[in-house]
Amino acid sequence: MGVGSEADISRLQPLADALSAELICTRDVVEAGWMPRQRQVGLTGRSVAPALYIGVGVRGDFNHTVGIQRAGTVVVVNSNRRAQFFRACDLGVIADWNEFVPALVAELTGGSA
Repeated sequence: MGVGSEADISRLQPLADALSAELICTRDVVEAGWMPRQRQVGLTGRSVAPALYIGVGVRGDFNHTVGIQRAGTVVVVNSNRRAQFFRACDLGVIADWNEFVPALVAELTGGSA
């Protein structure tokens, strides 16, 4: 829910495209109707094992992190420096995702932010 709204989720698609990745979500996002249940990862969803997982605006509650425990490298982007997810990640970025994600996409694709 940390991305702000259902409409903001589509703003993450360029990052997923740049990484040839899929967008996944937490149970709260599914329950709000922002994404389908098939995309839910966690204790009550699916488990995934990507080489790279980037959590954007995710608190990092146990129910979600259990679903990514087999991920290779876990990167967290969150403006809340107290987000629980920072305790379970390999690399934490304290930043507004609205600024960080477009800049990351630009670096990955050779474009401009």
